[in-house]
Amino acid sequence: MSGRRRRRLGRVYRLMIDATAPDLGVRLGAVGPVREKLDKALKDWGIGPADRADMMWIAHELVANALRHSPPGLHQVSLFLFPEGHRLVVTVHDGSRAKPYLPADAVGNDGAESGRGMLLVEALAERWQADLTSHGKKVWAVLALQEPVPPLQLASIMPQAVRRAAVIAAVASTSRLYAVRPRRAVA
Repeated sequence: MSGRRRRRLGRVYRLMIDATAPDLGVRLGAVGPVREKLDKALKDWGIGPADRADMMWIAHELVANALRHSPPGLHQVSLFLFPEGHRLVVTVHDGSRAKPYLPADAVGNDGAESGRGMLLVEALAERWQADLTSHGKKVWAVLALQEPVPPLQLASIMPQAVRRAAVIAAVASTSRLYAVRPRRAVA
């Protein structure tokens, strides 16, 4: 995951999470609905139960950390999920510039209050990293899948695509914004 931007074709799941509440408890209340939406997306993609559970834990920890450490106010946390062959990549963007780390005192410390989430990410993910951005940071993790993501079934989305194309064509043919005026000859 370098700083280069790559155009993604195929499946991408995007989710914006409201992190504007000043109360931390309210912000953390968004984690449950995120898990439900993410679980549905993973099921729709045909991801098996074991891989789905692992990705849910990884995403849960990354989103909870982002909501916990992102400054409250006019900000949202964003989550992106996409498959790459036998892997799932999840990226969470937030407004904090504090990078997550693995605290040495959390390992084997039953009384540790925090820090265990990134230990869980470390244990489940093939790799993870945090990168600073111009507006905070992005934390990404890669989960190696037991089975590859099934190919996108174009037949199941074709009727919807055809309907959208028909609506766009109808709007374009009746809208003055899309009207093509004939060129005038220059004398």
